[in-house]
Amino acid sequence: MNTMIKMLRILPQRLRQAWHRPANTVPPEAGAGSPSTEDSPAEKTEHTEPPPSDLHALVAKMLADGRYALLLRPQIARNLTTELYESARAALEDAMGIVPAGDVHLEPSVFDVDYSLLTTDNPDAPQGLVVPVQSVFLDRYPVTNKQFHQFIAAGGYQEMAIWDHEIWPAVLDFVDSTGFPGPRSWKKGHYPAGEAHLPVVGIAWYEAAAYARWVGKRLPTDAEWVKSGSWPVTLSPGTLLQRKFPWGDTMDRRKANVWGSGPGRLVAVDEFPEGVSVGGLYQLIGNVWEWMASSLDVDPTAEEDMHGKQVLLKSIRGGAFDTYFENQANCQFASGENPISRKHNIGFRCALSVCDISGPPRDRSAPAEEVHERLSGHQSDPLSHEPTSVAPPIGDLQHDPAAEEALV
Repeated sequence: MNTMIKMLRILPQRLRQAWHRPANTVPPEAGAGSPSTEDSPAEKTEHTEPPPSDLHALVAKMLADGRYALLLRPQIARNLTTELYESARAALEDAMGIVPAGDVHLEPSVFDVDYSLLTTDNPDAPQGLVVPVQSVFLDRYPVTNKQFHQFIAAGGYQEMAIWDHEIWPAVLDFVDSTGFPGPRSWKKGHYPAGEAHLPVVGIAWYEAAAYARWVGKRLPTDAEWVKSGSWPVTLSPGTLLQRKFPWGDTMDRRKANVWGSGPGRLVAVDEFPEGVSVGGLYQLIGNVWEWMASSLDVDPTAEEDMHGKQVLLKSIRGGAFDTYFENQANCQFASGENPISRKHNIGFRCALSVCDISGPPRDRSAPAEEVHERLSGHQSDPLSHEPTSVAPPIGDLQHDPAAEEALV
């Protein structure tokens, strides 16, 4: 434990020295909801923190950075004024869509070790598993280049408390084409001009997970993601009616950015509105594959590494702009990737459990310095998002029906 704490203190200094980073900068803000038309990555402003004594400025900065989920955590929300809480709540409802609690049917994946146990010889019999899911919010859009740049500008690659500890020695390798921290294809820590509202790609699973923790969220599980797209309806006990695609049961390439849809490249995250899900989520199918929190069982065909271990895979779902086969771009198909892969067609969106959100506070506020300390502290504060390999199992989440009813 002492060694881990020592690394946590030393690594940020070494990372700064290795990267020789200039003063942190951020591009113009687009707001928490739908991407704006503003796109000027060359116009940069200094990334400065508001004084700890100015609570309103501090909350405004958190909202501008898309970190409203942190403000809605019980440890912070109860110390906010009603006005500030409502601002954070409005930002959440604008940027995320609700996926109600209920069961979802997951078809078996070829990566499942017990694949044979999940299938039957009878083609008419249901295959796979029925999984219960608690109420959860998912981002309406995949995370954009502009949003990810805010994370970089705020020093996210040096904030080791939000990174999985097993990847600490490799964080130095997560650099762009010029050696700056950031996605693989960026240059000098910036996305190309005109691409602010494209989904961020070229990032490993660990980078996606760190960003999610930074904004107070997490990556979605397979079951949550599938439920958000297929939107199950319970016809009778044990019988679920689910969509194959967010818009229905038939592939319509006009509703998703997949092979044959026209562009042949990444597009802005708010395009293809005809393919939006029932819950108001864009591009669950197409444009980019999305990293999931869920781990896949080891690929039996994978070769062992130098330590005699097979590569752990993380689930990716949804297909991308270059996905050709229809059966790979639907609500059920799961593929797997090495969590350190940084590919041109894999992005992500974030999730937030409803049970992790506080209800409205009493109309009072704590001293601004106390709120600032909780928001910025990552040593022993409950908001530190202690690094974990995956999100907690759905069944382990604390379920408060009364709180959910008040929030949804």
